[in-house]
Amino acid sequence: MSTGITHPTAQPTPDTLKNWIMVVLTLIFIALYGAALIGWLKPLADEKMVMRLEPIIFVIIGYYFGRIPGQQNERTLKQEINRQTQRGDAAQSAKEQALQSNEALEQRIQNVRAVLGSEHSGSLTTSGSNLFATGSRTHEDGLRYMVSAAMRILNS
Repeated sequence: MSTGITHPTAQPTPDTLKNWIMVVLTLIFIALYGAALIGWLKPLADEKMVMRLEPIIFVIIGYYFGRIPGQQNERTLKQEINRQTQRGDAAQSAKEQALQSNEALEQRIQNVRAVLGSEHSGSLTTSGSNLFATGSRTHEDGLRYMVSAAMRILNS
């Protein structure tokens, strides 16, 4: 049974590999730059050569510290948008169900009113003296029938 929730696995994702490669490359360029400034690297001991490589190294570092967090922020915002969209869909579904339930209840009430307001009830609501007349048993049976019909409608 799947719950739809994904758990982190032991296998690295492409984004994780990309981030680690960027970290390693940045550290390599920083180490080379530092070694060249100190003079440990003889081909790059020329200060003009080091100054030409400096903007390239700063661009790489700037990309790493600027773009990578931006991508993570973008991913987080997309996930939040998806969550909000799902909440909106759930709310819309709940609203539609409530409206359908309301319409069904209104229909039941109309049916009960129709049953209780039928022609049998018109003859039953005459004067109070007719209740004790000889045909009052028929009226009582009619009332019971209408009430039981109304209960069946309300229970359906």
